Amino acid sequence: MKNIFETKSAAIFFLTLTTAIWGWSFVIVKDSIQHYPVFSFLSLRFLLGALSLLPFVILKRSKFDRKLIFSGMFLGFLLYSGYSFQTVGLLYTTPAHSGFITGLFVVFTPLLETIILRRRPSFIIVVSLILSTVGLFLISYQPQVKGINFGDFLSLICAIIYSFHLVFLDRYSKKFDVLNLAFLQIASVSFYSFITLFILKSKVYPLSSGAIKGIILTGLLATALCYLLQTKYQRITTATQAAIIFTMEPLFAGIFSYLLWNEIFSFYSITGGMLILTAMVISQTKFSLENKRYIKRVD
Repeated sequence: MKNIFETKSAAIFFLTLTTAIWGWSFVIVKDSIQHYPVFSFLSLRFLLGALSLLPFVILKRSKFDRKLIFSGMFLGFLLYSGYSFQTVGLLYTTPAHSGFITGLFVVFTPLLETIILRRRPSFIIVVSLILSTVGLFLISYQPQVKGINFGDFLSLICAIIYSFHLVFLDRYSKKFDVLNLAFLQIASVSFYSFITLFILKSKVYPLSSGAIKGIILTGLLATALCYLLQTKYQRITTATQAAIIFTMEPLFAGIFSYLLWNEIFSFYSITGGMLILTAMVISQTKFSLENKRYIKRVD
């Protein structure tokens, strides 16, 4: 009998859970970086995430060969770069612009899949991508915001980088041990962030209470747990399918913002959320329509 935790249904559930945690973390991170430097926060967040996985890595006594180390550090560099461009971009643009443009990774991912992995997305995936993109736009839409600036350009680079990460994670997660790959990714992001921290001469101390709370919550849940789940379950899906699930991140962010900050949703936000949910349903309930040769089955 097949392990229930190694099925496509499990992959959908845990990737959606991952997306929900990331959406919730927006509220935590926003509160933390108001009183603490961005790269100092990222350095400690990902350091805690790596340290929380280290005991399991040691107990497993796995070997780290050159290919695994290179793959993990490469994926970590993509994550670090995406976080960096998105954060710096927010200095020059609005969160609405940044959110929508970053969300364009759902459009770039299938294009990269076609080029890098030699896959062609099915018709239903293309329809889902279109609905997801329109939904992301409506969620982020603000009539009073106009124009394109340098921050928008940096956010666009971030979206492209996130697409590369999804595509290469799809490849490497099928070749290497899930735990080791997740650990190397997280540790690498911390390493690159510390280098940036010292270059910019940012300070790690003193730590505010808000920063400590944010580092602990995001380090353990949004970092260690989420990237472990993503690395494990994305190998059961395709990068495009994972990208569609991740389009729900701004929707979850809005829900937690409403619950924790009493934010009021506009008509555009509600409509956009419905489109994203529609895209989720039609793409994830018809896995059997996907070309089986493109999906890695787990025994």
